[in-house]
Amino acid sequence: MKIQTRKRTFVGLLLVSLFIFSLFVFYIWHITFYQKTLVNQIIFIGLVAILLGIALLTAVGLCGIFFSVFNLPVYPFWQKAIRLTVNFLYPFVIQLGKIFKIAQDKIQRSFIELNNHLIRVRNIKVFPAELLLLLPHCLQLSTCTYRITMDVKNCRSCGKCKISSLCELARKYGIKVKVVTGGTLARAEIQRLKPRAIVAVACERDLSSGILEASPLPVLGISNERPQGPCFNTQVDLRTVEEGIKFFLKEQE
Repeated sequence: MKIQTRKRTFVGLLLVSLFIFSLFVFYIWHITFYQKTLVNQIIFIGLVAILLGIALLTAVGLCGIFFSVFNLPVYPFWQKAIRLTVNFLYPFVIQLGKIFKIAQDKIQRSFIELNNHLIRVRNIKVFPAELLLLLPHCLQLSTCTYRITMDVKNCRSCGKCKISSLCELARKYGIKVKVVTGGTLARAEIQRLKPRAIVAVACERDLSSGILEASPLPVLGISNERPQGPCFNTQVDLRTVEEGIKFFLKEQE
């Protein structure tokens, strides 16, 4: 069994981040013995205990990630540890990527791939009314004069962009759909609609930050295509979106 290339990038950087953090904990533990006063020693011992607890928790989470990637059983208590590990080490991973000259988009694509895998192995199922399809406004044709961020029903279904097809998918499966201009509006819609699961389309940067901010809410991320550059007349594969919707929905009896 092989870890897919995209997952391997993020998982490898997670492992290196944990190793460096563990070295830092060892260094703090080492200098504890050079403190001359009892108060300082107690403070450093307390700090080491906290950092060691964090290191152990992230190690457990990383083990859970490896088990999941290799399709081994992942017990429920591991899920929270996995989530905390990813959220805690993500900033370290991004900084390591800069040091090793790994493109940030590549790291974020790897993170999204891993996130989607972790969600799929949990086999989360919701009712149509509990699922939200979250779309970026850049999918709309740039010359279109109709504002769909306020109400997606303003779309005239001209077929010149993917919005009409995505709205049709939402109607077909009876789910909610929202078009947003950025993270602030996305957070507001999530708080207002309170979905139990989300299928989100966006660029790698927005997807990564959105997945982290929405945690523990499950977000299946789908990267958009940018043939004309970022944030301008973007595209998305409709079959991939439909597969994401069908994955979350409970089978109707």
